[in-house]
Amino acid sequence: MGDLTLYALAVFLTLTAPLAVGLLMGVDRKLTARMQNRVGPPLLQPFYDLFKLLGKERRLINPSQAYFALGYLLLEGTSLVVLAAQGDLLVVFFLSGAGSLFLVLGAFSARSPFSQMGAQRELLQILAYEPVFFLIIVSIGIQEHSFISRDMSQNLIVTLPLSLIALVAVLVIKLQKSPYDIAHAHTELVSGPLVEYSGPYLATVELARWAEIAVVFGILTLFWNDPEPVAALLGKMVLVFAALFTTLVIDNVTARLTRRRMVTFTLSFGIALVAANIIWNLYLGQGVGI
Repeated sequence: MGDLTLYALAVFLTLTAPLAVGLLMGVDRKLTARMQNRVGPPLLQPFYDLFKLLGKERRLINPSQAYFALGYLLLEGTSLVVLAAQGDLLVVFFLSGAGSLFLVLGAFSARSPFSQMGAQRELLQILAYEPVFFLIIVSIGIQEHSFISRDMSQNLIVTLPLSLIALVAVLVIKLQKSPYDIAHAHTELVSGPLVEYSGPYLATVELARWAEIAVVFGILTLFWNDPEPVAALLGKMVLVFAALFTTLVIDNVTARLTRRRMVTFTLSFGIALVAANIIWNLYLGQGVGI
């Protein structure tokens, strides 16, 4: 693939991936409603909400919230650009992680007890999933002998199945699903770290969140590879929908955990899975290594 084609593909994926996530959020709401014997909102409801927010009046408690929201969007967007350009996965991870911190800083900048509490719980969620997410990327790099996604050629779903399961656990937190909807528990904190955002600024944060989720789904698609482009695309789509459906089932059959149990279980479960997969491949399996 030539450089010009690669750059054009990266631009296309960067612009369309968040929109695809918005569509997946509509599918998410529809399937959740069906599981609960409800009709549910229209499939395009996330886009209706986004455009409605863009048309609202601009109001902020603290002007710095706008800069943090913009920083969140820029960092997540840049992370998505690097991933779409088939760049370094470590750069993708650190850019996306920095974007998450901007969301927390924006919540802390508002002098609201609900916003402050939401920011604290968002930090706990970051503490729970970031080490697991990092180790998943490390396991991919070890298996593929490289952290550059364009160099990857294996079917990681076969060689790293436990890392894939750990990534689904990360996705549950990113999608704010039970049992890990700690920062956004609607019965307790309303909207958590987003409670003091409104109008276009809330739309900016929501779009950044779509980009953040697109990064996780992008990492997920690396677990499937096929020399045939059509088969590769279909396989990646099936993997994404399977992961989304799994999170929906988990959301509908589990109750929300406490903050302590969320952190301890996610860290122990996720790190144990990824570590077991790495040890198996290094010492008991194929003996791969960087």
